[in-house]
Amino acid sequence: MKRLFVHLLLAMSALQALPAGAVDGRVGLLDQGPPSVTQDPRININQAPPEELVKLPGIGPSRAEAIVAEREKRRFRRIEDIIRVPGIGRKTFGRIRHSIRVR
Repeated sequence: MKRLFVHLLLAMSALQALPAGAVDGRVGLLDQGPPSVTQDPRININQAPPEELVKLPGIGPSRAEAIVAEREKRRFRRIEDIIRVPGIGRKTFGRIRHSIRVR
C-alpha cells in the first residue's frame, strides 16, 4: 500500500510540472495550429535556373551558365559533383556546400 502511495505521489508531482493542456500528452499542439510545411532553402543544382544559381556565393553569371551546361551533359548525383564545372574548385565548393542540394 505504501508503494502504491509513493507511485501516486510521483505521478501527481509529474503532472503538476507539465504545462497547462499537456496532460493528454500533446504538449502545445492545440496552441500551435496546423503543422507548417518547411521548404528546403538549399538550391537544387540539377533544376535551378541561372538566375537562382547566381545567388550562391562566388557564382556569377558565367559560372551559373557553366553549371547548367555541365548538368545538361550529365546530372549531378552528389553535391561534390559540382567540382566538375570549370571554375569551381574545392574552395568555391566549400563556400556553397551548405547552400546546394541535388534532390
